[in-house]
Amino acid sequence: MQGAEPIDQRLFGRTGVFALLLIALICEGYDLQAANFAAPDLVRAMGVTRAEIGPLLSASLFGVLIGAIGIGSLGDRFGRKRLIVGACAFYGLFSLIASQAETLPQLIALRFLIGLGLGAVLPNALALAGEIARPGREATATALVGIGITLGGVVAGAVAAALLPAYGWPSLFLVGGILPLVIALLLQIGLPESPAFLAQRAAGQGAAPRATPGPMPLLQGELRWVTLGIWLVFASVLMVVYLLSGWIPLLLGESGFSPPQAALIGSAYHAGGVAGGVVASLILRKRGWNAVAGFALGACAFLLLLVLGAGSTALLVAGVIAAGFCVTGTQNAINGAAGVTYPTALRARGLGWALGIGRVGSIAGPLVGSAALWLGMSGAHQFFALPLIPLALAAAIALRLRRTA
Repeated sequence: MQGAEPIDQRLFGRTGVFALLLIALICEGYDLQAANFAAPDLVRAMGVTRAEIGPLLSASLFGVLIGAIGIGSLGDRFGRKRLIVGACAFYGLFSLIASQAETLPQLIALRFLIGLGLGAVLPNALALAGEIARPGREATATALVGIGITLGGVVAGAVAAALLPAYGWPSLFLVGGILPLVIALLLQIGLPESPAFLAQRAAGQGAAPRATPGPMPLLQGELRWVTLGIWLVFASVLMVVYLLSGWIPLLLGESGFSPPQAALIGSAYHAGGVAGGVVASLILRKRGWNAVAGFALGACAFLLLLVLGAGSTALLVAGVIAAGFCVTGTQNAINGAAGVTYPTALRARGLGWALGIGRVGSIAGPLVGSAALWLGMSGAHQFFALPLIPLALAAAIALRLRRTA
C-alpha cells in the first residue's frame, strides 16, 4: 500500500509483529480474568458474599464497553499503534493501583478504569492483524491473534494457583500491572502503524478525515442488517464466555474444591478454549459464519451434557474443557468473521462497536450468575443450563449472516 512501510522490513518482521499482537492480547486476557480467579479469596478476605462479587466481575467489562466504543474506534482516525501502546500502559498502571485496594467499592471503581484501557486495545489489535495479513488470510490472522485473550485466561489460572495460597488476591493484580507495562514498551519499539493510516498520512491527509460519528456508517444501506446481526451474535456469545469464566472458579470453590484446584479447573476451561480458537482460526477462511454456527451448536451439546451431570471429577474437567473448546472457538470465530465482513476503512469502528455492544452481554454474564444465586440456583451443574439459549440464538443468526454478509 502506498506510503506504508512494508511489514517484512520492520524490526521484528511480519511473524514478529503477529507475536507482539498475540502477547499484547495475552496480557489483556490475563487482566480480564484476574478478578474472576481472585474472587474466591476476595470473598474470604473482605467478608463479602458470593452474590456481592457479581458487580466486581462486571466492572471491568463495563469499562471495556465504554473503551471499545468511545476510545477503540479512534484507531481509524489517529492510528492503531498509538491507541494500543497508550491503552496498555493505562490499564497496567491502574492494575498496580488495584493491588493496593482496601475495600470492594474501591476495587470495583479501579476495575472499571482498567476496563477502559482493555476496551481500546482489542479492536485495534484485531484490526491491525487483519491489515498486515497476507491477502486472503485476514480472517485467519484476526482469529489467531484473538486467541491471545483466551491464552491470557490460562495464564491467569496458572498464576492464581501458584500465588493465591501464599500471597492472596493482590498478587494477581500486581502481576496484571507489570505485564502490560512491559509489553507497552515492546510494542512501542517493534509494532508498525496501520498501513492504511500511514498511506493516508503520506498522501497529505494527516489523520483520517472526520467521519460521521458513532455507528451510523455501520447502519447504512446493506450493512444495516449485517451490523445488527453481528451485534446480537457478539452480545450472546460474550455473555456466555464471561458467565462461565466468571463463575466456574467460584462455584467449584463452593463445591468442595480447594482454591488452587478451582483455579486449575478454570484454567483448563481456558486451555480448551485455546485449542478451540486455533481450530476455529484454521477453518474460518473457508467456513466463515458457518464455523461460528458449528462451534455454538457444539457448545450447546457439551453444556447440556454437563447439565445432565458429570459423575466424577475427571468427567467434570473433561466436560469443562470441551465446553471451553466450543465456547471460545465461537468467540474467536466471530472475531475473525466480523473483522473481514467490514471494509478496511470501517474495520476498527465495526469491531469496536461489535465488541462494545458485545460487552453488554459480557457485563450481563456475571450479573446473570448473581441473579441465579439470589433465585436459589446454587449447583454448578445448574449454571451450565444458563448459556443454552444465547448460544442457540447466536448459531441461528450466524447461519443467517452466512447468506447476507
